[in-house]
Amino acid sequence: DQALERGSVDAVVKLLTDAVRAGIHQRFHATASRRKFNANDVSAGRAYVEAYVPYIHYVERLWRDTQNGGHEHHAEGDEAHGH
Repeated sequence: DQALERGSVDAVVKLLTDAVRAGIHQRFHATASRRKFNANDVSAGRAYVEAYVPYIHYVERLWRDTQNGGHEHHAEGDEAHGH
């Protein structure tokens, strides 16, 4: 609302860009730091997967949101996401 009142979207773009950048970096580094593990170390393999899945889902969700043009709308309780 403030951006509309001011007639500039710059603050919104910065807010979202900074949040997305931080989210990607956090998940990427958590995943990358666990990527090289001994295939015989089940615990390390699980730790990698526990970092990898949220990273991939986050990036895919962001990509999907940028591609749909912002026209996707789901009613509260809508199960269209499959979750």
